[in-house]
Amino acid sequence: MHADMRQGWILLLIVLVMLTPMGVDIYLPSLAQMRLDMGGANAELQLTITLFIFTVGLGQLLAGPLTDRFGRRPWAIMGCLLYTLGAVSGMLSSSLPLLYAGRIIQGIGACIGSVVAFSAVRDAFSPHQGARVYSLLNGALCIIPAVAPVLGGGLASLYGWRTTFAFMGLFALTGALACLRFMPETLPAEKRLTGPLYRFHRFLPMLLSARFLFLALLGALGMGGILVYVTAAPLLLMDELGFSRLAFGMIFGANALVNIAAFAGATRLIDRHGRNNTLRAGLAVALLAGIMFLVSWWGLAPSAWSFMVPVAVFTVGFSLALGSALSLALEPFSDRAGSASALFGCCQMSGGAALATLVTHLPFSPYLMMGTLCTAGLGAGLLVGRHRAIGVFP
Repeated sequence: MHADMRQGWILLLIVLVMLTPMGVDIYLPSLAQMRLDMGGANAELQLTITLFIFTVGLGQLLAGPLTDRFGRRPWAIMGCLLYTLGAVSGMLSSSLPLLYAGRIIQGIGACIGSVVAFSAVRDAFSPHQGARVYSLLNGALCIIPAVAPVLGGGLASLYGWRTTFAFMGLFALTGALACLRFMPETLPAEKRLTGPLYRFHRFLPMLLSARFLFLALLGALGMGGILVYVTAAPLLLMDELGFSRLAFGMIFGANALVNIAAFAGATRLIDRHGRNNTLRAGLAVALLAGIMFLVSWWGLAPSAWSFMVPVAVFTVGFSLALGSALSLALEPFSDRAGSASALFGCCQMSGGAALATLVTHLPFSPYLMMGTLCTAGLGAGLLVGRHRAIGVFP
């Protein structure tokens, strides 16, 4: 593939991975307005976030073998179209059950896009190059958290929250047309899955790999922390502290800019110090964030500073760790990259969503929840990763 064509192709992959954060961040400032229109409680509206992410994760187990059998390109188009359908359903919803249904359809479309994007990287790049591209994709998708809350808040203020779903549908439809016109097929016919489409043994090597399971668990813990932050931030900053939609979007976007810078730095760290050391550095930074959350919970009054500064530190740690963790997890499974990517994504997304749903229903402050998650979970990863059966930190 020519270098210019490869750059354009990576832009299409960026569009595909953006479907997931777009499905969350653009309507965060509208949760209070949606709660009034739909008549639900906070937890019921927060479920529209975790249900979407849970579907993104679980659906990858179905999408992975499909992309391994039929190729990446047709399913990239299908994922965008399903996402468009789910967004339109959400826009037209008059009750929470209908909104939940639309979110599930959106989640299926987003999960297909994620599987295609990350599997295509594994098709076309070496493991080392792939780690850098994974970090680039993860950094690029941080554009959505930086821009979407401000955009969504503006749309909701001017035209109502339903326009945020209209925007999501238009974005995905544009992606479908772009993939139809420009996306190449990266999976050669001779490497495609043959035999029964869904066979448990396709996932067995990953499930028997202590290293893969360890890295997938780290991904779930990190995603759980991100979702606790995402669901708690609107309630803390807007409902409790009184920030406007615009101010919330700017605060949320500022943290996303930190995320972008961290992902950019991750590629340099990988080049200089390798994937293993970059992963270890990310976990160490996340552990520091956990300590900061516990200090804020113990001795500081709730404020934007006492919450968002530890969030920014946690974001840096997660950003440093994720690209290397994904690359290290997929490296031994080049013959089943789609299935391995799907299983990792399922563990990360669905595991993180289940964890976030559990902890956000507990009667504890977000400071304590985030602090415990980072110190007990990701901190323990620094120790467990040294075990010889895992060998991530030799």
